[in-house]
Amino acid sequence: MALIELKDIARHYQLGEIDVPALDGVSLSIEAGEFVAIMGQSGSGKSTLMNVLGCLDNPTSGSFHIDGQDASTLGADELAALRRERFGFIFQRYHLLPHLDARANAALPAVYAGVGQAARGDRARALLERLGLGERLHHRPNELSGGQQQRVSIARALMNGGQIILADEPTGALDSASGAEMLRLVRELNDRGHTIILVTHDATVAAHARRVIELRDGRVVADNGTPAGHVPPCELPSDAPPVQGGGPLRRLQVQWREAVATALLALKGNRLRTALSMLGISIGIASVVSIVALTTAARASIETDLSSLISGRIPVWRGNPSLPPGVVPQPFRPHEIDSLRALDGVKGITLNRQMQLTARHQSRDAMLEAIGGDANTLKARKLKLVEGRYLNAMDFESRSQVVVLDEKSRDALFKKGESAVGKLVFVNPGMAPDAGAQLPGAPPPPTAALPFTVVGVVAPEGGAFSFSGWLGQLYLPHTTFSRKLDARADVDNFDVLLDLTVPPQQVREQIIHRLKALHGREDFGTWNGEEEFRKFQNVTGAMAALFAGVAAISLLVGGVGVMNIMLVSVSERTREIGIRMAIGARQGDVRLQFLIEAVVLCCLGGLVGVALSWLAAQGVNAAQQQLHVNISWAALGVAFAVSSGVGLVFGTLPARRAAALSPVDALARE
Repeated sequence: MALIELKDIARHYQLGEIDVPALDGVSLSIEAGEFVAIMGQSGSGKSTLMNVLGCLDNPTSGSFHIDGQDASTLGADELAALRRERFGFIFQRYHLLPHLDARANAALPAVYAGVGQAARGDRARALLERLGLGERLHHRPNELSGGQQQRVSIARALMNGGQIILADEPTGALDSASGAEMLRLVRELNDRGHTIILVTHDATVAAHARRVIELRDGRVVADNGTPAGHVPPCELPSDAPPVQGGGPLRRLQVQWREAVATALLALKGNRLRTALSMLGISIGIASVVSIVALTTAARASIETDLSSLISGRIPVWRGNPSLPPGVVPQPFRPHEIDSLRALDGVKGITLNRQMQLTARHQSRDAMLEAIGGDANTLKARKLKLVEGRYLNAMDFESRSQVVVLDEKSRDALFKKGESAVGKLVFVNPGMAPDAGAQLPGAPPPPTAALPFTVVGVVAPEGGAFSFSGWLGQLYLPHTTFSRKLDARADVDNFDVLLDLTVPPQQVREQIIHRLKALHGREDFGTWNGEEEFRKFQNVTGAMAALFAGVAAISLLVGGVGVMNIMLVSVSERTREIGIRMAIGARQGDVRLQFLIEAVVLCCLGGLVGVALSWLAAQGVNAAQQQLHVNISWAALGVAFAVSSGVGLVFGTLPARRAAALSPVDALARE
């Protein structure tokens, strides 16, 4: 059985509506170990025939058998396996990869056979030394002469064994001396048992073959046949035995390693373009990570402060806008307050005693809000001392006439830069509140201004919410407030503290039901702080997601830029794709190579973006103390994973386009 057998092979090309027959009914057979020259002028179909013989192109019709296997019915990956295992190519223009040295170029076919780096390196060295290039192992193609480059291509053809050597005009780009040396090497390969198929238009070159097949207009017009007495070799001799490929897992490992190395070389070869592409991904990742970190820090700060103020409590106040005209809302009496303490889910009740009054210091006066304070007032209202002291136990016990001002009231009563501590402030409550039940033995409300000594000044804690309104506030002992300003036992508002064992909304409904029964109408208002806090959390969460989405647009733009650059890379490296396919790369191998290149590009950009976001967080923290921005390792890991995902998503189209190229079309492009 012949090694190669063609029966009625036709290959037609469609140019618009015109059918162009490059091959028309070619039938021939080639025995193993033959040295065949296919000769013809330009346009005779010899290159098309070589492409069909080398499994680079499929015939339009006819059958094509290699060692009994019908190659015309095989798919792209099966043809790649045939090229990898049976064929070796020697091209007129050498077709070496410019970024690889001589040894790496020669070893390339073994990559797609799954051979480890050490084994294929040793094999390539042995082949190059046999071809006289032992001193040129680490030289790149542009550092080699034409003859030396052609020898590297011979070593590459022999890398996986090279049972069938296809030489396309191997002397076409060489001078006469180098051409003669090349023909000597080809003849030597044939003597060692390799089947040589040489394509040429030069009769002098064809004369070195033992068999000449002449084509004209796609047909065989002359064939002197297999030489009489030809005996096919039983095995393929060589100075170094063909390299045995690894299993599927080993092949995958080698492919990934080669793809990553190739990606780094390709990115290194276009440094400026790589840097600009990485910049888009870096800005996108840095924007997303920074915005998420900032919004998370802001949310945490705001929600912590707001939670301490409103979470876990239900404020209740006197008055309701829906009351009929003329109806006066009732204050809350002590027995009503006590009845609420017994409700399920009520941890306690805090009475809020406050009133508006006029305060005066020397010639300056202002309308302020007086608040009866206790030991927990500073903490509850998120205040801090900025001058003097706060109310102490002796002040509460002796009902001292001392007061603590906030910054608004201090600025209203004192000159700029003047210390308020130790000064007298006269407080005039004016009209007394609505009459109500008074504490036993309590004096009547004051009708004249009362002197109070300023003992301290407070201000809201940095970045925190506070209860301060548009009026300045002054804090006096709650015992003094009850005795000197408002002696009523009734209160106008209070806070119900929750133990959260009962749903806050259920507690609120119980409060409304109890007070409505006691007052006869709903002349009061309530507010579920816990429920409103959760609504606020939902709003801040939505805002954080919105900001992150806006930042992600820059990441999307960077991904589109990567896809565009990869499409350009595929266009520029079409011939490289063709070379890799010719020596045995499957479509999946090519797809993996360009996909990993996109992922590596995005990962490098992601690393830069992660570093930028971390540096930005450190800068923000160093510039201020109110908001601590923390970027966790988990966030950095997610950002890096996202950048990898961007590479996968936006590298898919270029990778698929590269893998879909025809080896013949790819090799024909410059």
